[in-house]
Amino acid sequence: MTELLTGLPASLKVFSIFITILLLYKLRIPLGIAVFSGALLLSLWSATGLNGLYKLFHSIIEPENVLLYLVILFLLFFTEALTASGRMSRTVEALRKRISNPKIILAGLPALIGLLPMPGGALFSAPLVESADTDSRLSPRLKIAINYWFRHIWEYWWPLYPGVILAIRYTKIPVGMYIGIMSPLTIAAIAGGYFFILRHVPTESIKNDGRKIDPSALLATLIPIVLLVGSAVGGSIVLPEMGMDKSISNLVSMLAGLVLSLCVIFLVSPAAIMPSVTALISKKTALLLIVIVGVQSFAAALKLPLDTESMTIVSVMRDELVGFGIPVVLVVVLLPFISGAITGIAVGFVGASFPLVIALLGTQPTERTLVITAVLAFTFGYAGMLLSPVHICFVVTSEYFKTSLYRTYSLLLGPLLTILAGAFAVAGCCYLLL
Repeated sequence: MTELLTGLPASLKVFSIFITILLLYKLRIPLGIAVFSGALLLSLWSATGLNGLYKLFHSIIEPENVLLYLVILFLLFFTEALTASGRMSRTVEALRKRISNPKIILAGLPALIGLLPMPGGALFSAPLVESADTDSRLSPRLKIAINYWFRHIWEYWWPLYPGVILAIRYTKIPVGMYIGIMSPLTIAAIAGGYFFILRHVPTESIKNDGRKIDPSALLATLIPIVLLVGSAVGGSIVLPEMGMDKSISNLVSMLAGLVLSLCVIFLVSPAAIMPSVTALISKKTALLLIVIVGVQSFAAALKLPLDTESMTIVSVMRDELVGFGIPVVLVVVLLPFISGAITGIAVGFVGASFPLVIALLGTQPTERTLVITAVLAFTFGYAGMLLSPVHICFVVTSEYFKTSLYRTYSLLLGPLLTILAGAFAVAGCCYLLL
């Protein structure tokens, strides 16, 4: 029986483990623990022996992975600092008092909140959308769609999101290139949201006092964010020229930008330090870090050597898929989509599917192949996440406006098809230009 199980095709083993991870998550096992359990099961099932288990556990403390943990931790700290210092609330209030176009204010408020990667952040922007509907002329279903959709227009490329950092880590695409390639998807998301959601908004539904924007309130949020993004992009360009590995340079430049931005925030608002630290030391922070450890272990399990150093679990699987006639592109789009729909979180679909998707490309894929794969895999994963009934932003928005989330799906399908079309357009441009 043991020989029969170990002799099964590698692709069947990997997909079985993949489904097991998702089922464990559905059974409310924390995602990080579910993914790490999957990595252990895959190592044991593939008979990699004690050497395989050693490499699996050793991957947790590799310098590049430790850097990743620090970047994620400082990202969370940065988000808490912007909130605790009152910078974000000042910017939101300033814009809210000035803009008079109802469609811009309704979409702009959740979009502005979306610049900060806070779990369930749609609950923060929902009251803003509600208060902007001064005449109560919008249906709850429409307000859910506006708040939910525009809260999520940045996450394809915005480097404050852990899911984006993880995608950059796996693809090894420089930060600046990744941002440049993925940012057109935000334009597609805005276009889709405008034509399929905002067109239902009456033009006279909002009133405000039209006062001028306070420049200091606007810059309160922009300065730290510009410092962070500028440092991340600049470092990812300069450090590789100095001989540093591309993947490590992405992480180092992000970490440097985060430290610099935090110094700026706390020098101006030292009272925000303790509230930020208190908010950071929480269960949600620990669970997110466990997710990162888990997905790094799963990525390592896929690369464990089998009979010879040249053969790994995933290389055997790739050969099997070619033999079965299954297009790799189908795996590239379906695995992230399924992961996104089941986990309802970007870190979840990137962590569960990207190690496998990227590994299927071989040991030395071309830059063009990596870029096209990143565009399609992330966008399809994100589409699955946006449709997920367990996505916390979707759930809390529906609860706030007291309407079933399933009634909102019809308003989301058009924008979703728009971003998927945008992904294929971007991938096609990359194919022709790179």
